[in-house]
Amino acid sequence: MKRFLAIMLAAMFLLCSSLAAFAEDTNSNTNHPSQMGGEAPEGMPPEMPEGGFPGGPGGTPPEKTDGQPGGPGRPGGAPGHAPGGQQSHAEGQLGSWSMGGTNADGMEGDDYAYDAALYVTADGINEEQSAIDRITSGSYDAQSASGIVISDSESGHNGILVYNTDYAISDAEITMLSDADGSDTCDFSGKGTAIAAFGSDANVTITGSTVHTAGVATMPIFTDDGATVTIRSSVLQSDGGTLNSDYLNTPTQTLMVAPPWILGIMGNSRCSNMMGRDTTTNVIDSETSAGAWAVLSTDAGDDMYLNVYNSSLTLNNADESAAAALQADGGQISETLDNPYTVNYGSGYGTYVIGRAVETFAGSDINVGTYATIFTGGSATYTALEAGQAYELKNHAGETTAIYEAPEYKVTTIHSDTFGFMAHQNSNTITLEKGTVVESGYATFLVKTGHSNQTLTAAIDDSAITNGGVLIQVMDNDDATNGGMMSADDPLNTNGGSQNFKPYHSEAVGFNTDQASADGTVQAFTFTNGEYTGNIYNASGSDGLKGNALKVTFGAGAQYSGAIASTAAIHVTYDGSVLVKENGGYAFDDADAAAAFAGQYQNTSFTINEYWSIGQVANLVNDNGANAVNITLTDDAVWQVTGTSLISSLTLQDQAQVIIPEGVVLTVDGTVYTDCVLTADSLPAE
Repeated sequence: MKRFLAIMLAAMFLLCSSLAAFAEDTNSNTNHPSQMGGEAPEGMPPEMPEGGFPGGPGGTPPEKTDGQPGGPGRPGGAPGHAPGGQQSHAEGQLGSWSMGGTNADGMEGDDYAYDAALYVTADGINEEQSAIDRITSGSYDAQSASGIVISDSESGHNGILVYNTDYAISDAEITMLSDADGSDTCDFSGKGTAIAAFGSDANVTITGSTVHTAGVATMPIFTDDGATVTIRSSVLQSDGGTLNSDYLNTPTQTLMVAPPWILGIMGNSRCSNMMGRDTTTNVIDSETSAGAWAVLSTDAGDDMYLNVYNSSLTLNNADESAAAALQADGGQISETLDNPYTVNYGSGYGTYVIGRAVETFAGSDINVGTYATIFTGGSATYTALEAGQAYELKNHAGETTAIYEAPEYKVTTIHSDTFGFMAHQNSNTITLEKGTVVESGYATFLVKTGHSNQTLTAAIDDSAITNGGVLIQVMDNDDATNGGMMSADDPLNTNGGSQNFKPYHSEAVGFNTDQASADGTVQAFTFTNGEYTGNIYNASGSDGLKGNALKVTFGAGAQYSGAIASTAAIHVTYDGSVLVKENGGYAFDDADAAAAFAGQYQNTSFTINEYWSIGQVANLVNDNGANAVNITLTDDAVWQVTGTSLISSLTLQDQAQVIIPEGVVLTVDGTVYTDCVLTADSLPAE
């Protein structure tokens, strides 16, 4: 059976050459022979070219990227799927994920070998598949469970599993603190989850409950295959655990139980996961947390809806070296180091946007070590609650799945030790509005381009943003420039070559100021009604990929202070990033000074144990011919230029103005301005 699985995986790998390689959240059958025995089984994927896609760094992305039929995150293209995402389920398979084991009854530890305390279907409680002796208190029937208590430390067990039926869970106390190491749990199939819901006819409500889990891939909540789960007034916590020593960092769904390190994050704990087509999760008046990796994750699927109202998302384990070992002795990342950036919260993200997911955060608090949200195909809105207003929480079909009446006015607040938001694949939209607060230690928006057709359209209105000196950083996607996948003969590889990421990053010495080619992609931002600070830099095309244009519009009520420039970028050490931050995040405008800095602080080589170095860059003002920055100001917008700026075009309308003090230079398409105020009347006609 396992050899059949390996051959099936190889076929999918060839069909979807980008793997989900850089789409993150793709998890887990860690019982795969290659994972347990150290050798690649017959039929495993061939060696991938450098960069993880044809052509390597700077090459052409695969035809089917994430979000398209046949690409990662789209179940319609995987083996075993009919057109439109309808699947031929393997024996024992309940959800949308078809890459697990194929015989749940015949293989111990199989991804579909669910062992639940309570197994509920449309036919009622399945007595044969329910281990009701694990329920020590409360009452339950085929429609609901009240006051139920489950305390289970056995790795791989489920608490309550609901398949294609309505079920109400209230006042539950579920504690599943296991020593799972990732070899018999799977947060793609829901095996090992405290409460799991499957199927479009599943509508599960969880009220006034506490769910606490520990162990690798052991989550409080799993929602899949069109199910709806609504969580009210509950506390969910996932602690994670210690990975087995054989685990190697990978994007391969059948193996992954930790995030790709090239996202700049690490951990093995997710509080929840949502997968499949038209799946919905509502979180209301609740507290959710995870040790490190992700709080509310969205994974392989289509058109999923995540609605978070008056709730908190928190990543714990700010000091990883003080927590339980990330991986057992002898493993690839068993040397657990403290991430110097995550001073308040754990490494990872609050939520993930993939497969055209739509996520809404109203009056909620997001507390993370690395990113509030990672974008790889979808949209997210961060907004406020209005006192007394009734909100209808929708699913993809536009149906109301829950109603929430806000007791008070409350804005959404984001605290991140490192970055605010990161986008690195496909088409994405982000909206910040109604007083949303975003506090990040470094760049607010980290936009990684030149791979997988990434575009980000951002609308920021009436929001309070603080950062470490950079508002927008566009850079070449270090998913790709990192070098991608191991070669089959890599001396550090013991597990099938192209299944696993290279556990190290390297780059050429110094800032690359060579000319680049553009791919026609535009990253677009609009700011209105607020005071915004932090520099804006477009360094795309400076590390071997094609450059993107950056279009920024400041509209009515926008007051912006900062420098804006086309740049080149290099990765920097932690000490280098601290110096950049202390200098207000400004780009170098002198080549000699930049070279001296690079000689001391450029991070030309680092390993998986320093995963946090991904995305940390310094800039040199430089136009490479492909990294255009086009600025527009309308209405009464004002740009106060605070440092050397280099842009391709400047459009001023209405009463908008650009203020350039003495000693500061703004260059627009070769024309130099200093010690002046530019308006629509004074700016030369284009």
